[in-house]
Amino acid sequence: MKIALTVKADELKIAQLLSKFAEKYHISYKLNRHGTGFLLQVDLDSDDLGEFIRRMNHLKDAEYKIEEIRGGGPLDQLNVALTRTNADILIGKEAVAKNDLTPLDGGIIKIGGEVWLARPADGAEIKQGSMVRVVRIEGVTLVVEGVTKE
Repeated sequence: MKIALTVKADELKIAQLLSKFAEKYHISYKLNRHGTGFLLQVDLDSDDLGEFIRRMNHLKDAEYKIEEIRGGGPLDQLNVALTRTNADILIGKEAVAKNDLTPLDGGIIKIGGEVWLARPADGAEIKQGSMVRVVRIEGVTLVVEGVTKE
């Protein structure tokens, strides 16, 4: 299985993690500078993916995003585009925070007659009753920013 990730973290911390993981699990990897961070390409067994992600989550002050996962099977040969869902229509919509939205615990907003989990995009707390705008969707959580009315 091949995985490509963009990583923003201390280079020494990434190198130490990869060195130890590669030694124990016999993986191969490439780490290249990419913008303000790194592009990490890892070739590992699918059984080791969970352990690899767990260890990436333990990198202090690190951010990573999985860009691509390739299993090497027949599906990799198909040319399939990412399927957008009807939830994408919520991006750009405004709503009212039903409770305080914190970066750690998130909160609740009601949009389009439905209740959604939400968290602030910039890491700053948003107070109950504030107007918010959906900037993206991560899983089942709406990532929002505060809106100032003029």
